[in-house]
Formats: sequence, C-alpha cells, structure tokens
Amino acid sequence: MAALYFWLFIADDLRRDDAVPAIASQSDDRAEAQIFFTMTEANIRDKPAMTGSVILGKMPRGSQLTGIVRSDADPSVAWLELSDGNGFVALANLSQVKPPVLVKSLDDQIWAADGALDVWATTLPDSNLLDRVGEGTQLTLVGTTEDNFIEVKLSGDRYGYLNDAQAIIARLGGKPIMSAFNPQTCAFSGEIGAEFAKIGAEQQAKWQALEAKEFADEAARDKAYAAVEGKSKYMKLRRSFEGLSLTGIGQHYESQSLYFNEPPAQVIAVFRAQGFNIGRDGLFPSTDLYAGISATRGESAAYGKTELSCGV
Repeated sequence: MAALYFWLFIADDLRRDDAVPAIASQSDDRAEAQIFFTMTEANIRDKPAMTGSVILGKMPRGSQLTGIVRSDADPSVAWLELSDGNGFVALANLSQVKPPVLVKSLDDQIWAADGALDVWATTLPDSNLLDRVGEGTQLTLVGTTEDNFIEVKLSGDRYGYLNDAQAIIARLGGKPIMSAFNPQTCAFSGEIGAEFAKIGAEQQAKWQALEAKEFADEAARDKAYAAVEGKSKYMKLRRSFEGLSLTGIGQHYESQSLYFNEPPAQVIAVFRAQGFNIGRDGLFPSTDLYAGISATRGESAAYGKTELSCGV
C-alpha cells in the first residue's frame, strides 16, 4: 500500500521538480535580438573568438546587423551572434547608432585635447552629451564628417563626436604658434623668434662662463671651448604652425632650423600658400644666405620629418 501511495502521489511531483530548472534554463538562453551598426570594417567569424576562428567575410562601415549579444565564450570580449546564423562579430566594432559618412580619415591619430571639450553621442542637433573631457585627455581621432565633426574612439569601446572639426585639425600639432620668416635675412619673428632668442641667451651664458673660468693650462681651455663650439642646440616643441605640426627648432653654428612632422612636399605647399617663392628643389630665392626645405637627416631626424633651414 505504501509503494502504491508513493507512485500515485509523490513520484510525479518529484519528476516535475526536476524538469522545471531545465525549462527555465532554456528560457534564460533566449536573449532578445538587437540591431547594431558597424563602426569600422568588421570581420564575420565562424565562432566567437579572435584566435582559432575563421573569417567568413567582412562588413563595411555603416552595415546594419541583427543578433544576440554573447559574452559567455570570453568574458573580456563580447560578441554579436548574427540572427541569420552566419557567424559572429566582435561587439567592439559595433554601435547602436548608425555612424555618419566620413569624408576624411585621420588614421586613429592620438591627440591630447588642448582644453575642455564636449563629446556628443551623434552629430545631430538634438544629440545627447556623451562625455566632457579635460585638457590633456588622450583621444583617438577616426575621421571628419560632412557636417564638420570629428569621430573619436573613447574608452569602453565607445564612439563620440567633437564639433568644429576644422578648428581642431588646425590645432592637432598643439596650440597655434605665430611667426613671420624672412629668407633673405634668416629672421624669425613672433613666438618662434622668441624661442630662438632664448637658445641664443643660453649659449651666450655658456660662453661667458667659459671666459670667466680659470683653466690649468691652454690645452684644458681649448678642450672646454671645443666641447661647446659648433654644437647644435635643439628644442622640442608641440605646436601647430599654419596647420603643420611644428615639432622642434634648432640653433646651429651659423644657421637656424624649424622641424615639422609632415613630409617636405606638404610643408613646401603650405609656405607657397603663404606667398613664398620656392623652387622645385625646395630652395627659397636668396642672395647671400641659404634657405630651403628638405627631409631631415642625421641627428635632426629625431626632431621631425622635414627641416626648414636658413643660414650660411
């Protein structure tokens, strides 16, 4: 009688209790599909893993994808499992907002913000403020949009937009620095001229200290003078000059140099636009002095790609 009672009333309940967790587990796995857009050219892989997976295809920027977000394979990398069953795309390449068309790539250039900047979620007039960054914040610049914004990569695989792209591009090399240049006299005015004056004052102080110093003999004096005479003095800078990145200046024995991060052809084009007559060889017409723009070489290559040099 006891066995019959167990079979009729208790065993069935135990079977149902065992089955409930299995049903709930299936329900938990049914995540809701979401819509995303590719922010870059994105790879479609056969499984949610960077290594050991096969790339099945590529989706261009702005492509719409529908799928379920998965992070169970690798907690450090979230993936979108495509609803059509055709593979997986890393969530780091996706956004729930369709990206604008980029008219110019900035090649993920790293730029330290030169002041407080607002970062917007989109380029639309009613966009939400995504973040506010302070001076010195490192930003990754993706490219410029048709409506004068710069797309930037932020921490946490986020994207945002800075307004007034052209003004920011003009400051990429640093805060603007003003100067006028006379290739006939090799004179730099403005802030650049002031920087050369500082170097000159430092060099003059060294010579005065040597002249006032007592040496054991003439050989010791000649050795001390030789250590200073004819040596170049360099100063690294991070300033923008007419849209170029001025990366340094150099005071040599009988000449002065400016160093730029851009290639010679680009530097020449900017100075020509300023009204300077520059030959195909990069030389300014000059009577007694040399003035020209060329690629850096030797020790000056550590200060930039291009040198504007003027002097004897």
